Amino acid sequence: MVKSTAQNIQDKGSNVRRAKGTNTAWLYEKLRKAILSLSVQPGENLEEKELVERFGISRTPVREALIRLASDGLVVLLPNRGARVAAVDLSEFPRYVEAYDLIQRAATRLAAVRRQNDDIDKIKAAQDRFEKAIVKHEPLQMTEYNRDYHAAIGDASHNHYLASQYKNLLDQGMRLLRIPFAYDPSSEDGLEKHLKKIIVEHRSITECIKNKDAQSAECCAHDHTKLFQSRCLQYLKDIGTADIEIAR
Repeated sequence: MVKSTAQNIQDKGSNVRRAKGTNTAWLYEKLRKAILSLSVQPGENLEEKELVERFGISRTPVREALIRLASDGLVVLLPNRGARVAAVDLSEFPRYVEAYDLIQRAATRLAAVRRQNDDIDKIKAAQDRFEKAIVKHEPLQMTEYNRDYHAAIGDASHNHYLASQYKNLLDQGMRLLRIPFAYDPSSEDGLEKHLKKIIVEHRSITECIKNKDAQSAECCAHDHTKLFQSRCLQYLKDIGTADIEIAR
């Protein structure tokens, strides 16, 4: 049975008076963080009435926040009720990676061709925030700042059609993209080693873009996708192959 889960969302700041017209953005960020951190599980309901009562805001910003989350692919809207947290459909994972790889390569290549100096500054700033989050061992922040890093590369392509699609894929895959930052396998390729690989690859991508080396930038972007893909596949393998003792 699908359960309603507004009680699982922290209500910190809900009693603070906010400027008129800002409730939508505030609730959107709160719900988005809860979904990405898995405080709210896939398949759980976000009842409109319950959200209104819990956070003391009107139905309009609640509806608008849920619509924004639906556009991110994080919830599925329900008629006259609210929304349900979107399931993570693993059967679609190969298609997701396929699209993600193509768009990531294209965006990174164009960024190397068209980037301006201020683009490099923004990319490096996002890269630095990500690396600091690693030091603090904060998986959710790592996921967010990793997304910001790649979004900055998309912006540097100076093609808003491509950049918007890239960001959309990054948003849709946020829960999958969180796996590399929270999963610590029992194999020798542990979390710390994996995070170091991500740092090295980010720095290589940034350097290629800075040097306007489009071919190398695209190759690095492709390798980066393969690293993400292999990590997710390793995670799925590990959670599905637990040792089972058979009684004799």
